[in-house]
Amino acid sequence: MHILIIDDDEVDRIAIIRALKQANNTLNISQADNALDGLALAQSQHFDIILLDFRLPDRDGIEVLIELRNNKQHNVTVVMLSRQDDEKLAEMAIKQGAQDFLLKDEVTPRRLIRAMHQAQHRRTLEENLRLSHEKLRQLAEQDTLTGLANRYEFECALQLAVSRASRDTLPVAILLLDIDRFKQVNDTFGHDVGDELLIEVSRRLKTIIRQSDLLARLGGDEFVVLMHDLEDVKQAILLANRIVSDFKQPINFHKADWMVTTSVGIAVTGDCANNAVDLMKCADIAMYRAKQEGRNQAHFYSNELHEAVRLRNSLELDIRKALSNQQFELFYQAQIDSSNGELTGMEALLRWQHPTRGLLAPGEFIALAEELGLMIEIGQWVLDTACKQLLHWHVLLPRHVKRPLIAVNLSAIQLHSKKLFTGVDHVLNETGLLPQYLELEITESAIIKNPEKIAVVLQTIANRGIRLALDDFGTGYSSFEHLKLFPIHNLKIDRSFVKNVGSGEDAERLLAAMFNFGNTLELIVTAEGVETTEQVEFCKQKGANVLQGYHFSKPINANEFEKQFINVH
Repeated sequence: MHILIIDDDEVDRIAIIRALKQANNTLNISQADNALDGLALAQSQHFDIILLDFRLPDRDGIEVLIELRNNKQHNVTVVMLSRQDDEKLAEMAIKQGAQDFLLKDEVTPRRLIRAMHQAQHRRTLEENLRLSHEKLRQLAEQDTLTGLANRYEFECALQLAVSRASRDTLPVAILLLDIDRFKQVNDTFGHDVGDELLIEVSRRLKTIIRQSDLLARLGGDEFVVLMHDLEDVKQAILLANRIVSDFKQPINFHKADWMVTTSVGIAVTGDCANNAVDLMKCADIAMYRAKQEGRNQAHFYSNELHEAVRLRNSLELDIRKALSNQQFELFYQAQIDSSNGELTGMEALLRWQHPTRGLLAPGEFIALAEELGLMIEIGQWVLDTACKQLLHWHVLLPRHVKRPLIAVNLSAIQLHSKKLFTGVDHVLNETGLLPQYLELEITESAIIKNPEKIAVVLQTIANRGIRLALDDFGTGYSSFEHLKLFPIHNLKIDRSFVKNVGSGEDAERLLAAMFNFGNTLELIVTAEGVETTEQVEFCKQKGANVLQGYHFSKPINANEFEKQFINVH
């Protein structure tokens, strides 16, 4: 056992050494007669026990004791010695980390050795308790998979950083990132491989960030970097871009190269956020925008983005009430028979008469309605309203006039809904409209996922006598195989091809070939976006059966459409 005696009284030291030798001759004893030398010995050597005098010439024993503990001398047992019989002093010594307090007048070989053994046992218990607390702290603050800080530690650090930033006026930034399409890794290779990939990702991130930055894993494939004391916001943007750039290099594990990309959202205090909660929300919104715009990139939360998000949140609240408040309206665009110029149908187009923003086109709210799960209900309203309107116009038309049909757009969500068939049957039964006067339009993007299942859905609709149109043809993913698979009646050529009439022979040959392709398959071919007389003549000559566009009419409400196209007969 290695013992250090720190005592300025030589007589006391000799007495203590004599008592120790009488009890055990094999003890290794070192001495110091002042605090400075004692601390130096304790720092340079390992001692099992330190016998520390309370009164030293350069410092008192309590100060020495505190410094021993501050210098991480956790494992050494300390017994405080004093000639003062003072309960408060003894209590203070124990509180500051001594394992026992012994009066010098009571030092005997037996009592000293017993006190030392008891103190060592107490020190062992204290150390075990300290290690247990440390382990519990790590469990509370550390991510068990990657060893990074976890959500709890990050949130505590963020709160402190934001509070300090408000005092010091140096901004704090957070970079919120997650791994693009990580779910596919778990689904394809299993969660064990996914966990290994997350460990590799964390290792790479640690090599990129600054030493002063805090890197944490919030859960799943979501990581966050906390940047303190930014002198320039550009530092955060540069780090985010470096992360995105570095992840373009493959990660090698399992003897293979894995291409892993990440989307990053950046938020800085002072930019629409001055507290921890709002800062996280801003970073999350910026990350979501990065994903929306194609992934594998970083987005900075800006005032413009804040305004866009505020507007979206406002629209979200409003659109939930739009149907019940009767704010939706259908506009109609004429479809003209190219052979005789007569009305052959009309396309029903949804509009939202917003109470403060005015009339909104579908592009401003349809994606939001789909995201919120409102499209089934809205789509059914469109179908019901359009069919009832068409039936009303059929009644107004003279008997000798050919009855036009109504074209209604179906979203991908409606195509995958079990309510589609019952909804279509309901409107036909309720209105009495013959099915051949209803045409449902689908887009190429809506049928590309699970085409075999969609083919069954479309065939069931066609078996009811309802017509089907493939909208925006030429811009998506349709193939000859798809056209053979789906029971399409009408091929609608996208306006982007029609607008090229007059711009060059190559563009015109392509459009003519598309018309010819549809005619060969014995489909009705509709040219969309017809705006000029030149486009009308070209489309008629090259085989378009139906023309639709501003040349004949822009989309107009039911009253205007009735005046312009129904009451003329």
